[in-house]
Amino acid sequence: MGSGVVRRLALTAAVSAALLAGCGNAARTANNPQTSTPSPTPRVQQARVGQIITLTGADESGGADRLRLAVKVRQVVPTATGRGAFQKPRKGERFVAVRFVLKNVGDTAYDDSPTYGANVVDAAGRTYDPTVASVTAGPGFPKVVRLRQGQAKAGFMVFAVPKKAKVVAVTYALNAGFATDRAEWRVP
Repeated sequence: MGSGVVRRLALTAAVSAALLAGCGNAARTANNPQTSTPSPTPRVQQARVGQIITLTGADESGGADRLRLAVKVRQVVPTATGRGAFQKPRKGERFVAVRFVLKNVGDTAYDDSPTYGANVVDAAGRTYDPTVASVTAGPGFPKVVRLRQGQAKAGFMVFAVPKKAKVVAVTYALNAGFATDRAEWRVP
């Protein structure tokens, strides 16, 4: 490679780096002030296991609060058994299975993976995300659930928690947990 080619490549790399470095600072200039938009305060609805909470979220077109789901935690299995030889929690953990019922009560279709918005909370305030496991308590949800207006679907979500952890709440929010409307069911 000739020295002219090397110089052009070096110059191109230097100019690209300078331009990219400048892009990160453009939002902070006096000519382009950024106003801090506070994120909406989450609205948390509380209930007991077995009670229905209606949640709102954005639909696929981004329409805020157009998606409406009536959600119920029907059952919490504190020590669930994995289905099959490879469906076992890691050492020091146990499975907790939560049976959810989702019903579309809005005017737009629900088309999402419901597991991304769910958590269980222990007495110390630690939250646990769902894990990929099947349990003998019953069937889980498919990866994607599609519900037209009026349709409902039930299934278990499985969580791996420490054996000694006491699960005190189940939480859920639409839009992969990012919706401002949240539900919390107290576990007896």
